[in-house]
Amino acid sequence: MELRHLHVVLTVAEAGSISRAASLLKIAQAGLTAQLRRIERGFGGPLFLRRTDGVELTELGRHVVLRARDLVERFDELLVTARKLAAESGAAGIRLGGVAGAPTPLLVGVVRGLLPTHPQTTHIERSGDAVLELVRTGKLDLALVTEFPQSPLRIPEEVDFRTVATEHMVVGIPVGHRLSGRAEIRLSELADEEWAVPDENYGGGRLNLHLACEAAGFTPRCAHFGVDPASAAELVRSAHTVAGFFPTGHDLPGVLLKPIAGNPVHRRVTLVWNRGCEAAEHVDDVHAALLRAHHERLRGHGRAAKLAATGLTVAAS
Repeated sequence: MELRHLHVVLTVAEAGSISRAASLLKIAQAGLTAQLRRIERGFGGPLFLRRTDGVELTELGRHVVLRARDLVERFDELLVTARKLAAESGAAGIRLGGVAGAPTPLLVGVVRGLLPTHPQTTHIERSGDAVLELVRTGKLDLALVTEFPQSPLRIPEEVDFRTVATEHMVVGIPVGHRLSGRAEIRLSELADEEWAVPDENYGGGRLNLHLACEAAGFTPRCAHFGVDPASAAELVRSAHTVAGFFPTGHDLPGVLLKPIAGNPVHRRVTLVWNRGCEAAEHVDDVHAALLRAHHERLRGHGRAAKLAATGLTVAAS
């Protein structure tokens, strides 16, 4: 005996007729009659008395229907609570991820807008390799990672990817800095400055910044190490410090963001996904929406001068 058999009994009882129940269940009347006989054998006796105008419950039938309603209601309640628990624990829905420092909130907003009825969870990791391993093993469905030319990511065979944008590092200087009036700054002009250096795990490109400075003829004087972007901005505001930043879409009061001449430091933002996950069917829409979201993020901060300062180049779709 299975739960679907109880649904059949309840449908016949509520319809009061095998022909009407067959119509509701979208099966042939003869098929329903044969199925009902098998169900009755399973319960050990007839559940319905057949009459010319329909069916009537037997005493056994009334007992079965009463208990069946309770069981079906409890099962439906079980489905609701189980799905809710699964969504809260991340066992269902779309599992999103990203590396610290990547514009992962954009991915979260895009997926919520495209798939509002799908539960979603987000996991931030401190390295691209960690994110890729979670995607490879199916523990994440979609994620954003960043990579630099000098330290490219090794993307597993099970993972597909598509470039979202190439972002150029800008330098943050305090208001009133000697170079504050410049439209762009050459790295060589910062040779005597103290630098706040973001941790590599925050997508800061520390190695790539060092290489770019050495190519410009100096070794950067790194005074503050392993800071996150918010701490770097605070150090720039409160001390004789400069720092490299990537576009965030947020204003940094007291910090002027200046393009670096020649854009020597840049990173690529990449959408990655497990090709076997159900969310893979939405990748085209998610990727297109991410491109639009990058444009919107820049437009939200206004002027063409702001666009030049952030140095964002959106990839072709």
